Amino acid sequence: MRRRSLYRNTILYACLLVVRDRSSDVFRVQKVLLQPILSEFFLGSSVLLLSFSRKIRIMNIDSVLVTVGMGRYQFAGCVLFGFMIMYSNVSPVTYVFTAGDLKYRCAILGCDSPDPAERTYEPEWLRFTTPYREDTGLPRKCQRYSRNPANSSGCGQSDFNRNTTELCHDGWVFEDNENTIGTEFGLMCEEKKWKLSMVGTVNNFGQFIGIPVSGIIADKFGRKFAMVFCAVTSAIICIIQSFSVNYQMFLILELLSSIVSSGVYTVTFVLAMELVLPNHRVLYYSILECFYPIGAILVAFIASLVKDWRLLLQIANIPGLLFLSYFWLTEESMRWLEMQGKHDRVIDVLKRIAGINKKSLPVLPSNVQMETINYDDENDAKYVNILKDVIRSPTILCRLIRCSLVWIAITLVYYGLSICSTDIAGDKYLNFSLVSFVEIPACLLNWLIMEGMSRKMSLSCMFILCGFTSVLYNLVPDSLLLIKLSIFLISKLAISIAFCIIYMLTVEIFPTRMRATLLSVCSMIGRIGSMLAPQTTLLAEYFGNYVTMLVFGATALVAAAITMTLPESKNIKLPDTVVEAERIGIDRLLPENIENS
Repeated sequence: MRRRSLYRNTILYACLLVVRDRSSDVFRVQKVLLQPILSEFFLGSSVLLLSFSRKIRIMNIDSVLVTVGMGRYQFAGCVLFGFMIMYSNVSPVTYVFTAGDLKYRCAILGCDSPDPAERTYEPEWLRFTTPYREDTGLPRKCQRYSRNPANSSGCGQSDFNRNTTELCHDGWVFEDNENTIGTEFGLMCEEKKWKLSMVGTVNNFGQFIGIPVSGIIADKFGRKFAMVFCAVTSAIICIIQSFSVNYQMFLILELLSSIVSSGVYTVTFVLAMELVLPNHRVLYYSILECFYPIGAILVAFIASLVKDWRLLLQIANIPGLLFLSYFWLTEESMRWLEMQGKHDRVIDVLKRIAGINKKSLPVLPSNVQMETINYDDENDAKYVNILKDVIRSPTILCRLIRCSLVWIAITLVYYGLSICSTDIAGDKYLNFSLVSFVEIPACLLNWLIMEGMSRKMSLSCMFILCGFTSVLYNLVPDSLLLIKLSIFLISKLAISIAFCIIYMLTVEIFPTRMRATLLSVCSMIGRIGSMLAPQTTLLAEYFGNYVTMLVFGATALVAAAITMTLPESKNIKLPDTVVEAERIGIDRLLPENIENS
């Protein structure tokens, strides 16, 4: 019974190793979760654990990895999986540039040069030919002053009536010579901008569908198959998408590519973390994590060079076809192979690791079997039973609702800031790259912040900092471009750190049996925020440029208030039962309290 209990707790804690992402909301390994798990389950496994069960010898995979050590195999795996993780961030961010809105104005006949190449976005005569927006100080995109008289073709102030305006549909002048789906499919003017923002919503909705689908594929056909299949198929769909002939075709392919690519990150991290020794996983994770924002930075770099949505999709995704070679360059998950009863292949993988690392593998008996997981009650892990238990506990149900609201807020602000980074004055490609780059120090700072502060206090402080800087951004004059950009980056840094902390807080306030399920529920409900984030760009069009950042600031501050109603979970034993989870916040569930209760 004790062994079964240990096995059950081990597999449920292992579920914590794979949690959602921030950029596409695919799942992501959090090193803040690794530390307590490693210390409790792996660091004590430095010797080979062999025991008899039904006349079959049971072996712990992590114990065998200790004997084959860390070496060239893990280094090569880090590089290979790093490239895959980098590519997994291509599909979730490409739409920012393929469906991005541009700065343009009406073409003024008689004023603009007949040669489009000689036209400029803001010539001196534009003030008396085109109305300007008061909030942004930019010319209206599809309005111009009426001619006075109507058949006039001059370009003087007396030739235009500044009391009346008209819509233009006979040509536009762009600030940059860039080709997006908006310019190519005629999605011009404010009334059609919702079609551009819809691309981002569809992308996030596709990830919402694709996350569980990729899990089914990985469980049935294998982790490596799911990784390679999703990456290569996503590349093929995106390349086909670059030949879209209309908006509807582009949108359908955007949905398909998002569904397929959403599982790449999850499966890749599972495979990568299985290769390393338990006490190296935190470092290995940190290195792999740095590859993810590089994918977004490369997309911005390619977009800045080609400035054409078709070339961007092709150049960014053609390298994805090379991941087909991973069928031969990488190994299948040893734990998945063992679950399928393929014991010989597990031994072959371990022998290959030992050979490349030039280490000797211990002699394994022919009847050896890798350690598997048994449950006292197979119905324990069923979603229906878990949700019934949640409903029976008003405390857990209320906690789940509040936690889900925080997830919605954090995804809305996080993705919203990433999308809106292209609207900041200055080079939008550089701005987007900087906003993506701040995720790297965020991963390092979150650990220091959580060590020095309590869980909910650290999360609330990051929300408050994000909310304060979002509001402050609107108060800084546009002429102080560098200061505005710095404030924006601080806001993104704060919400990125908050995204790391929310995982730790979520898994610590729910009991073991339902922890992985409720974490998934919070993450999936949080998808509502990421699907709404692209639509926030419409707020600037209809209510003013300042409204978007004001919404982000208000949302972050409300989330900070909700966070303070959650129980504090730092330095307590992870609750195993519903009763123990309900007691969090009432009394300190220190390890000795649980053992003596």
